[in-house]
Amino acid sequence: MAKSILLRAAAVLMMMPLGMGAALGADGDGALLRRLAETHAQPRAGALAGAAAGLAERLDRFCAAPSAAGLAEARAGFDAAMDGWMGIQHLRPGPAAMFMRAERMAFWPERNNAVARQLGQILAARDPKALEPQAIARSSVATQGLSALEHLLYAERAEPGAFGGDETGRYRCAYAAAVARNVAGMADGIRADWVALPAEFEAGGPTSVAPTAAGAVEALYGALVTAMQVVVDQKLLAPLGADSASAKPRLAESVRSGRSLRNVALNLAAVRAALLGEGGGPGFVARLPAGPEGNAVRARIAEAFDRAIAAAGKVGAPLDQAVADPKRRPAVLAAFRAAKEAQALVAETLPPLLGISLGFNELDGD
Repeated sequence: MAKSILLRAAAVLMMMPLGMGAALGADGDGALLRRLAETHAQPRAGALAGAAAGLAERLDRFCAAPSAAGLAEARAGFDAAMDGWMGIQHLRPGPAAMFMRAERMAFWPERNNAVARQLGQILAARDPKALEPQAIARSSVATQGLSALEHLLYAERAEPGAFGGDETGRYRCAYAAAVARNVAGMADGIRADWVALPAEFEAGGPTSVAPTAAGAVEALYGALVTAMQVVVDQKLLAPLGADSASAKPRLAESVRSGRSLRNVALNLAAVRAALLGEGGGPGFVARLPAGPEGNAVRARIAEAFDRAIAAAGKVGAPLDQAVADPKRRPAVLAAFRAAKEAQALVAETLPPLLGISLGFNELDGD
């Protein structure tokens, strides 16, 4: 039934000029981008910036007087900032790509244990100059963002005493606070750049996203395709392995903070919102035709993503534990299959219906 509905929708769109869904032709790309920025990107960038600023404030307070309550507060601030990043991670072109903010914000997948190794070198050296804002911002991407903060806040011996007392502890906390301020600065830069983009989209000229409005539509949609590939291949399939005996739990994202599946659910919810719209604004489905066929496709998208998000929430254990547990593993496989179905809609079914041509993405060849 779902397949026949999509085929009928495709037949309707094949009789229309490419990209003309819902009367959004080339002249409407700028308007779509402006509304998408105002109702989807800007609120999410604002949430990230607010959470990152709160994280920096919490770490400053914690370092002034380390305590169990302060560490819990700092970790809650980290969770809020990670929530904010997961909620905008799919908007890679433009503000997040400028100044390598995305790579600097979170270095994952981690290669060659780079975060732990390079952090260890910094903490052993205890160089005061490494705490300066410009030094943090110019340091390795492995040591200046949320990935580094997770290592610091959730290390095996990360108790309040490890962040105070002797010189080593005080430096560890000072470095964590400096990284948090760097994260806050990057997040505020992303927010400010998205605030400026709607007027630029409306003007129709080159932007940080692409040289043209049509190019920006394709670049932002292509980023959704990449985001779904990351969720399916890197965040779920990589730790799953072939079976419970060959699972690779350490390949899961955010293992130390135990939020691997939360990251997946937030990524899926963000892509869903970009497709269907939120806050009273349009998503990419605004390019579908009005009427039963377009409505059927919208419903299919919503159902697929709702199923995938629900499946991620039913695993019932941290991902790194569940993939190696024969009793929990079937739930992870169900989440993987549901996310894979949603991915197919985004990467294969929707682009021709929306009049969008996909080029190479960042993961091609990996």
